Parts: sequence; C-alpha cells; structure tokens
Amino acid sequence: MRKSEAVAVSLVILASVGTALALLGFGWLGSAPSKVELHARAPERGNWSPQTIELERGKEVTLVVRNVDVVSHGFYQPDLNINAGVIKAGEQKEITFTPDTTGEFTFFCSVWCSDHHMHMRGTLVVK
Repeated sequence: MRKSEAVAVSLVILASVGTALALLGFGWLGSAPSKVELHARAPERGNWSPQTIELERGKEVTLVVRNVDVVSHGFYQPDLNINAGVIKAGEQKEITFTPDTTGEFTFFCSVWCSDHHMHMRGTLVVK
C-alpha cells in the first residue's frame, strides 16, 4: 500500500469513528438534566424572574432558585410536591425533579416577604 493510500484509509477510519463518537456525545447531551435559574424578589422589587418556566414532561430538571433580594423567600409548588423551604437573602437552593404531569402549575413564595407577598407567583408549564 502506498503512503497516499494509507493516509486516505486512515482519514476514512478517523472520519467514521469521529462521526460515531460525535453522535453518541450528542445523545448523552440530550439526556442530561437541564438547569433553570429563577430569581426571587419581592413583587414591588421585581417578583419572580422569569415568571413562566417551560419544562418537558419526563425530563429531569434542576431549578436553581436564587434569592437576589434583601429579605427571605421560599419556593413552593404543591401539585408537583416541591418545597424549597426558606431561602435567605443572597442564598440559593437547587431543586432537582422530573415533572410527570403536563399542565400549568402556579408556584408561590412560601415565606412572608412584603405587604405584596400574596402577589409573588409564577407558572411552571409542563409540556
């Protein structure tokens, strides 16, 4: 086999193996849990951000709830059995779960945070 033929065969093998590994890699990426960041502020200072979060039924997700406010907050969604408890000012909590029901679910702040506390709501949309 000539040198140029050996190089050509090597390139074909590398391209085939590289393509197979790339496809496997993308498959692993697709099954990795997603992370969604949620910021908590009292309603008069901005409320939840974002206020609507879209999730995929059956796909694991981690909510990173950051309290970017000067008072404590909480994160609570009873239908999906999620309760992060108290999240103090400047802290964060991570909640990992797999939504198994489709629909729209209201989430709340579970810690009295201001006179407008009852307006601190958002929506999880599970498709």
